[in-house]
Amino acid sequence: MLENNSAEQTTQAQQQSANPQPPRKKHGKKWRELHPRSLLRAMGAQDGVSEDKIRALVETEYSDPVISLYLNLSPEKVAPEPRGLLRSFHSMKTRALEAHRDFIESLSKSQKATLEHDLQEIDAFLADYFVPQHLRSLVIFRSGEKLNEVIGLLVRTKDGFKIDPDPYITPLEAVLEDDEKVLFVESAKDDTRFLLYQLGSCQQIERAKSFVPTDTVDRSIPHRAQEHRLEHLRTHLRQVASEVYQLYEQGSWDLLVLMAENRVAALLDEYLHESLKPKIIGRVLDSPDADARDRKELIENALREYRANKEAKAVENLRNHKPEELASSLRNVINVQNLFLVRKLFVSEGLHQKGFVCKEHHYLSLEAGNCPIDNSKLLTAENVVDEVIEVARLHGVDVLIINQRQELLAEYGGIAAIHYVVPPQAIAATGA
Repeated sequence: MLENNSAEQTTQAQQQSANPQPPRKKHGKKWRELHPRSLLRAMGAQDGVSEDKIRALVETEYSDPVISLYLNLSPEKVAPEPRGLLRSFHSMKTRALEAHRDFIESLSKSQKATLEHDLQEIDAFLADYFVPQHLRSLVIFRSGEKLNEVIGLLVRTKDGFKIDPDPYITPLEAVLEDDEKVLFVESAKDDTRFLLYQLGSCQQIERAKSFVPTDTVDRSIPHRAQEHRLEHLRTHLRQVASEVYQLYEQGSWDLLVLMAENRVAALLDEYLHESLKPKIIGRVLDSPDADARDRKELIENALREYRANKEAKAVENLRNHKPEELASSLRNVINVQNLFLVRKLFVSEGLHQKGFVCKEHHYLSLEAGNCPIDNSKLLTAENVVDEVIEVARLHGVDVLIINQRQELLAEYGGIAAIHYVVPPQAIAATGA
């Protein structure tokens, strides 16, 4: 009898093993919390932006929908209260889900599940893990396991949220186009490294090595031998100068920072093409081998000083224009821009104002109402200043964002525009 019971129990156990029951659902707050490990890894591994990275983004095929998120880390979002950034994300997500409803409804069940999980991970990342620090913008590209990019930028971008089959890269391309590429030349007597810096990414692109015997004075050898040693150094530096010029001609860089000890720097300066010398924004007079300072930090310091000087000169030049060519204050600039008369635009990075926009006709206003062109209702703009900048760039206007010397634009209300002269009554007729 016992044997029969034992055999029956064994059979039941085998049947249960062959047909396992579904696992019970876990409960509790700790289980429900989502840990965005993949986004944290992407944030830790980020190495800036480059043309190659953008090209790889668009050339890759994605089986799941792609989330493209651009967050402008303005003080209004990150300073007053810690949840301001998260609320902004939730608002953008709601609008994006509505705007892309048709595309989302066409997705398969598994694609919708992936999209939902990606949105939840981004939410958790922004809520509990992301620290803005010194960043001005955050860009996230996410598509399941295929795409996981988190990019922190030192320049501002306009808020944007897209859910599409491919990454939305237009704002990133605009940032890359506007940002200067800096060539850092680290030159020693027999070895020179060429580093390219842009938007936080710093990488070595070239290296020139030569055999250069010591060129220091040695009274125990003939003068001719000493001249021969010096000629080796000159040949190496001529090669360096030639490489710098070729890289410039190819469009590889816009600004130049040189690092070398005094004597090498003086010789290299002799061989540099005269057209390149105005492009030099920094000189580090020290031996590359002896200077252990971070090269990226050296470049960023030179860039900050260069941009501060550039901004100061640009704002000072506003005084050289006739009053009728210059519009200041946000309202006046919008009035002129609605007539598409702006030639140059200067905007303080910290300027923020809610407003209204007609996306189709590029019409802007500080008050609610209808577009005067087609009478459609104007859409709310969280920051109409971003719309001013976007419209200006779309129409080929020269735009300068002032971030290092914002106080200089205070007398202009934080924004100024040089424009073609038109009768005052024509400007007033826009009603912006």
